[in-house]
Amino acid sequence: MTSFKSLLGLLATICLVLLSASSCQSGKNPPTDNHADSLIEATTDILFMNPLRADSLYARIQQQTSDSAAWWRAQLFRGTAHFQAADTAEANRIYKQVENWCLAHPGHETLEGQMWNHRGVAAYICGNVNEAVECYERSYDRLRQGKDKSKSVISTAINLADLYQQRGDMPKAAYYYRNALFLCDSLNSNESRAGIYCGLALVYTDLNDFHQAHHFFAMARPLMPNEPMMSQFYYHSSLGNCHYFEHRYDEALKDFEKARQLAVQFHNKIGEFKCESNMLEVELMRGNLPAATERLKRAEALAAATPDIDKASLFYLRSLKTDWAIAKGDIPITKGIEASENDTSGIKSLRYLMLHYRRLKHYAALHHNWESAYRLQAEAARYADSLRGIQSTNYVEEMKLRFQRDTTLLHQRLALADYETRTARQSTFILAVIIAALGLLLAAAIAVWFYRRHTRHRIQQQFDRITELRMDIVRNRVSPHYIFNVLNTVLPRLSHHPDINVPIGLLIDVLRGNLLTSGKVAVSLHDEIRLVQRFLELHQLTKGPWPRVEWQIGVGLFESQLLVPAMSLQIPVENALKHAFPTPSSDSLIRIEVTKEATPNGGILHLKVIDNGCGYNPGLVRRTERDTGTGLRLLSRTIGILNRRNSREATFNITNRQAPDHGTIMHLALPDNYDFNETIK
Repeated sequence: MTSFKSLLGLLATICLVLLSASSCQSGKNPPTDNHADSLIEATTDILFMNPLRADSLYARIQQQTSDSAAWWRAQLFRGTAHFQAADTAEANRIYKQVENWCLAHPGHETLEGQMWNHRGVAAYICGNVNEAVECYERSYDRLRQGKDKSKSVISTAINLADLYQQRGDMPKAAYYYRNALFLCDSLNSNESRAGIYCGLALVYTDLNDFHQAHHFFAMARPLMPNEPMMSQFYYHSSLGNCHYFEHRYDEALKDFEKARQLAVQFHNKIGEFKCESNMLEVELMRGNLPAATERLKRAEALAAATPDIDKASLFYLRSLKTDWAIAKGDIPITKGIEASENDTSGIKSLRYLMLHYRRLKHYAALHHNWESAYRLQAEAARYADSLRGIQSTNYVEEMKLRFQRDTTLLHQRLALADYETRTARQSTFILAVIIAALGLLLAAAIAVWFYRRHTRHRIQQQFDRITELRMDIVRNRVSPHYIFNVLNTVLPRLSHHPDINVPIGLLIDVLRGNLLTSGKVAVSLHDEIRLVQRFLELHQLTKGPWPRVEWQIGVGLFESQLLVPAMSLQIPVENALKHAFPTPSSDSLIRIEVTKEATPNGGILHLKVIDNGCGYNPGLVRRTERDTGTGLRLLSRTIGILNRRNSREATFNITNRQAPDHGTIMHLALPDNYDFNETIK
C-alpha cells in the first residue's frame, strides 16, 4: 500500500506554497498589490489542471498591475506554471530572474523567501532532496526577516515537515507540523490548517497510532470544502491509507475513489495511477478478483500513457500483479516471478520490499519450493523488523517530545504551586502593605478633592471677573445715558422721517445684542453672526460704504446651533474697523470666514477676520499703532481659562498676512464638543 509520500505530500506542498501568496496582502501594500495577490490565489486549481492557461492568466495579471513587487510575484508563479508544464529550464530561468530582482531591491524578503520555497518544491519533485532541504532552509531564513514573517513561515515549516515525513523522520516532521500549527493558532488563521492536520495524521498513521491519526483527520474534515482540489485529493488519499492499515477496506475504497475522481478533474495522471493501484490492492485484500482485474487494467493503461511515473510505483504495480496472478492461478504470468527477485534496485521503501518478498515466498510455497520459501520468508522478516525498528524508534522519539512538553507543563505547575506557598507565607506582610497603600490612596484622594475644590473656586472667580470686564466693556463702549438721550430725541420724530427707521432699528438690534451677551461666556454661532451683520450694516449707514465686507460661511453653519465665545467675531471686526484703515478707500476690504474642517480627531470650527489694511505691529506707540485693546485681551484670556477644562484646546492668534498680501488675520480655531459651561461643578 503506497503511502503517497513521494507524490501527495509534495503536491500538497505546492498548494501550501501557493497559499503563501495571500500572506503578502498587508495593509501597507497598494490596492494593485492586493488585487494581484487575490487573482494569483484564485488560480491555484488552474495551475495544476492547466499550467499553460495559468501562465497566460499570470501574464494578464502582470499587465494589469503597476506595482513592481506584485509583477514579480506573478512572474514567480509563471515559473511554477512552466515547471508544472515540464519546462524545467524555463522555470529555473524565471526563478533566477526573481532571485536577482530581490537581491537588487532590498526589503522584499518575503518574495525572496517564497521564491526559495518554490525552488525547493521543484528540486524535490526532480529528486534532488539535498537541494530541496537547502532551498527550504534559505526560504525559512528569508521569510523570518520579512515584514509578514509569521504567515509566510507557516508554508516553509510545512514543507520541512513534509520532507522529514517522507524521509521517515517522524519526530522532526511532527515538530515542524506543530510549529506551523502554533503559528496558525497565534494568527487565528485557517489558511494552512488543513494541510497541517493531514500531515500530522499521516505521521501518526506511520506510527500505527490510528486513534491520534483520526483525531487530526477529524480536525481537517470541516476545512476541506474550502480547500483547493489538490488539498482535497491529498486528504482523501491519506485517509484511505489510514483505513487500509486498519483493515477497514470498505472505507479505504471509498476514500481512494474520491481521491481518484479529484485527480481526474485536475488532470493528474500520476495521482490517478496511484489511486487505481491502491484500489487494486484493496480489492485483492477483499478477495474481489473481477474488480481487481478491472483496476489492474486501468492502472496498466495509465502507466503506459504516463512516462513520468517513478520506479517505486511501477515496482509496486508489478508486485500487485503478482498477487493478482497467483490469486487467479495464471501460470504463464507467474512463471517469470522468480526472475524478478533481484529486480529491487533503487527501491528504498521498506514496506514495498517486505510485501514483495512475502509474495515471492507465497509463490514458492505454492510450488513446494520450500528452500526458496524459507529464504524469502527470512528476507521479508528482515525488512519487517527494520520497518518495525524504525517505527519503534520514531514512536519513542515522539513520546520523548510529548514527555518534554508535558514535563515543561509539570515544571510550570510546580513553580506555580511553590509561588502560591510563598505567597501564603507572606500574606500578613502583603495585607499590611495593602492597608498602607489604601491609606496613602485615601490621603491622596482627599488632597485631590481639596485641590479640585480650590481650582473650581478659582475658575469661578475668573468667570466672575470675565463677566465684570464684559459689563465694563459695554459701559465703556456706549454710555447708557447717551443711548437714552438719543432714543428720547429721535424716536418721537420717526413718524415724520421714515428714512431713519432703518438706522434706528439697526442701532436698537446692536445694543440689544451687546446687552444680552455682556454677561455670557458663549452664544450660538447664529446669534454671533447675526449681531456682527447688524453692526456692520449700521457702520456702513453711518460711516459710508468702505471698507467693503465679504462673508464666507460654510454650508449649514449659519443655521447650526454651534456655540462660540461671546463677541468672538464682533471684537475682531471692531478692531479691524478701528485700526486697519486709517483712510478707508474703495480697495479696503474685510473678509469674514466661518468654516468647518474635518480632522481624524474630530471637527474644528474656524472663525477668521481678514483685512487688507496696514498690518499688525504692537510695538508702535498708541497714536500710530494697532493696539489689541481691552476687547482682544479679554477674548484671549477667556479662551485661556476655557482651555483648562478641555482636553482639546481652542487657539486664538493675530498674524500679519504674507507678502505680497498685506493686512491682518485674526483666527479663532474651536474644536468640536468644546465645553463652555460657566457653572463650576
